[in-house]
Amino acid sequence: MSSVVSTIITNNYGHYALALHDSLLINEPDIHFCVFVSNGELPDVISEQLHARKRTLIFTENDFTEDDLASRLKNKYFKSYHDAYRWGMKPIVLNKLLKLGFEKAIYVDSDIYFFSDYRFLFERLNFCNVLLSPHWRSSCPSEDLANFKLNFLDGIYNGGFIGVSQGGEKALIYWAKLCLFDCKVDRANGFYVDQGYLDILPTRFENVRHIKHKGCNVANWNQVDCKRVLQADGSVLINNEKPIVFIHFTNSMFRGIFVNENDAVLLKYCEKYRDNILKYSSIDVIENFLNKGIYIKSRTENRNVLNTSNKHPLTFIDKGIKKIKQIKRKYL
Repeated sequence: MSSVVSTIITNNYGHYALALHDSLLINEPDIHFCVFVSNGELPDVISEQLHARKRTLIFTENDFTEDDLASRLKNKYFKSYHDAYRWGMKPIVLNKLLKLGFEKAIYVDSDIYFFSDYRFLFERLNFCNVLLSPHWRSSCPSEDLANFKLNFLDGIYNGGFIGVSQGGEKALIYWAKLCLFDCKVDRANGFYVDQGYLDILPTRFENVRHIKHKGCNVANWNQVDCKRVLQADGSVLINNEKPIVFIHFTNSMFRGIFVNENDAVLLKYCEKYRDNILKYSSIDVIENFLNKGIYIKSRTENRNVLNTSNKHPLTFIDKGIKKIKQIKRKYL
């Protein structure tokens, strides 16, 4: 076994894992794929589809009963703050995959979707033990002050991606121990869940590097340093030179496409993502955002959300669909 991509989900997010796997298979049909389900069993129909796929592993919390760190994370967070349990399990899952014999392992959040060849990320792991993904938030305070400040509050690196190779185990264990110590949003005291701890890894461990390809981890927060340039064929190049490798479809990305329209050029990519998820679920992620996601204040973004107290959801969806058509006419 050489390389594996992993993700962590709760048991109602199996359709996201299936869509993520589909996007991985396009460029590497033989990729190994691992899903850690953090809270029990998947629905039968989703479980059957995952088990039917070649080179796929499914872990539950029962697979980590012999791991002391995993058990302590579960005791501390599983019931009281389940998100912290999921986040803290990232390094535990990656470490288990290395112990199983994989030479290289990558973790990505389940709301990530790949659009072009990503195999160079595994090649990069030939030369480092840990591979991090910068947020690429604005480096210019005069262009985007909010995201410039978040460089120093939420961390330079994004917790939605981390790659490791054999030799990175000590860094993973250290990261897991920090998550056990505390895993919360407390910017005033320097804490930002599991993610903030990544900033310390390059100073404490050898061979910790970061992705330099700015088409990786495209997100609404990195528009300044990763400018989207629409091409004649409808594709988008980052800074007019790099193809989009993967997009992080957080709530803020949907807001950027459908509300603020500062990321409307990515509509085509978002629709492809939505269409793939619809193969495995009746939930339309675009409609879902327009129905309720737009009301949610993001954990990671300092953004004002609309006051929707007097808006009827169906009326708002109708307006959203009209806006999508307007965006298509303007950008596609």
